Amino acid sequence: MKGRSDKRFCSPECKSAYHNQHTNPQEDYIKTINRQLRKNRSALKKACPWGKATVRKDFLKQLGMDFKHITHTWRSDQNNLYFFCYDYGYMQVQDPKKVLIIQQQDYMK
Repeated sequence: MKGRSDKRFCSPECKSAYHNQHTNPQEDYIKTINRQLRKNRSALKKACPWGKATVRKDFLKQLGMDFKHITHTWRSDQNNLYFFCYDYGYMQVQDPKKVLIIQQQDYMK
């Protein structure tokens, strides 16, 4: 080994491998959920580049969307319930195969 005499690992790869083996299983679960939430946000953003759009659920699923994972909800003055993944949200419309996607606005906080 090169470097300090009190060096614990022979390389950054060995250090990563050691710590990956000793992570808490709950941390892995949280990482998995966060990865899916980021994927959901990315799918919503890609499907709605201008702030508001109606798209098919199948299209979002093709982009990697999982409708079980959201960050929060918001109810409008018209009593519509929106499901959000960070700053992009969606609402069920009359056609059960489609959703309305919006980008979060300041008044929604």
